[in-house]
Amino acid sequence: MSATTAGGFVGSGIDARTARRYWRQARRAGVRPVSAASVAVFRIAFGVSIVVNSAMYLPRVLHEHHVEPTFHFAYGPIDFLEPLPGVGMYLVYGAMMVCGALIALGRWYRWAAAAFFVLTTYIFFLDATFYQNHEYLISLLAGLMAVLPVSGFWSLDARSGRTAASAVVPAWVVWLLRLQIGVPYFFGGVAKLNSDWLRGEPLRTWMAVRTDIEPFQTLLANSSIIWFMVYGALVLDLLVVPLLLFRRTRVPAFVVVCLFHLANVWLFGLYIFPWLMIAATTIFFDADWPLRVLRRIGGPYGSVSEHAPHTAEPAEMPHTASVDDSRAIPLSSALTAALALWVAFQLVFPLRHFAFDGNSSWTEEGHRFAWHMMLRNKTGTVVFHLADGERTWTIDPADELTAEQVRELPWYPEHLVQFAHHLSAANGGAEVRAETLVSLNGRDPQPIVDPTVDLASVSAVWWGHAPWIVQLES
Repeated sequence: MSATTAGGFVGSGIDARTARRYWRQARRAGVRPVSAASVAVFRIAFGVSIVVNSAMYLPRVLHEHHVEPTFHFAYGPIDFLEPLPGVGMYLVYGAMMVCGALIALGRWYRWAAAAFFVLTTYIFFLDATFYQNHEYLISLLAGLMAVLPVSGFWSLDARSGRTAASAVVPAWVVWLLRLQIGVPYFFGGVAKLNSDWLRGEPLRTWMAVRTDIEPFQTLLANSSIIWFMVYGALVLDLLVVPLLLFRRTRVPAFVVVCLFHLANVWLFGLYIFPWLMIAATTIFFDADWPLRVLRRIGGPYGSVSEHAPHTAEPAEMPHTASVDDSRAIPLSSALTAALALWVAFQLVFPLRHFAFDGNSSWTEEGHRFAWHMMLRNKTGTVVFHLADGERTWTIDPADELTAEQVRELPWYPEHLVQFAHHLSAANGGAEVRAETLVSLNGRDPQPIVDPTVDLASVSAVWWGHAPWIVQLES
């Protein structure tokens, strides 16, 4: 017998037969029916979060992000989207609130989830200035929720017969949601493995000015407290997913997660993101955990049983849960391939910054869509110098941009290029150079782009490193 057949390995590789066996085992585990209760709670929490998040953006944030700006910074080639005129954006947010309510209730679920995905993704891509990791996560979850079979339990569609009522879902649905919620945690930890975070920045700077209420001011200025927060957040992000998956450590890990997110609410606000993550993290519990809770507290669903008959009528489904482990739910080859691509993207794309030169917190290359959260504190200034062969003059970006756009403009080299192209087009093709001074995490200010380069003659680099970005001096 060869070493390959006996051990299943050749060097560090796995032979084809072993790989096929693992694949068949994973596929069988994925199609096994599990209780639909946890994904029903996930759906309800997601819908409620949509309603609250949309309401919190009305009216101040909506006006500042979409109504007030006259110039919008694009995400790469997605430069054709524009905010709707008049009351159009208010109607969009109103429609998202309605979609959130329908998703939570499970009424016209598929249409509501698909409509919300389109609307929230449209808003997300309107202006890169206002990128938020939690808005990216909401868009990803909306795309998943629009196609996942999560409306057959505890939903009005199931009760009315509009959707086939079912007390179970295939296990892969639960695991896919676990993956999507686990990705921000894990890659948030990977991103913290950098010299700035490990020396306590930017957390130390933020904590020094976060509150003036005693005794919190003294506590947050204490070096030991800062180091605990720095390395505690790192360990939490890297280990929380396996700790949540392991039954013996699940409850303590969830308590720590709740405390972590509640601390973020107190210190940073962060809109709906901490509350959504607390609710979404319950997906790591056993699939029937809501039923177990209901049995403990009694009430109208207190008699529910995970061993109840699976052949309940749609109107009875809210009171019924059935898990028949012997009945597999088919998974097509096309869906398997689509799921594999989705998973591969989630696991590979956040690591792309390792392929680029320079510090991504400085260059911003590979920073977005990679779960780089709370890693940089930047301040900076920029003045644009224009020349058309006959004269030279300067332009202050504050003359055209909003206060928040001006504040963040010096940090983003790609935005500097976009605005330089805009200025050149508005001034007869003039050359545009940017004089910048930017500080990252307490460093001395330095130029972030080469002041001798005509930014109107270069293109933003959407993949790789732009040579006109000045490398960070440590």
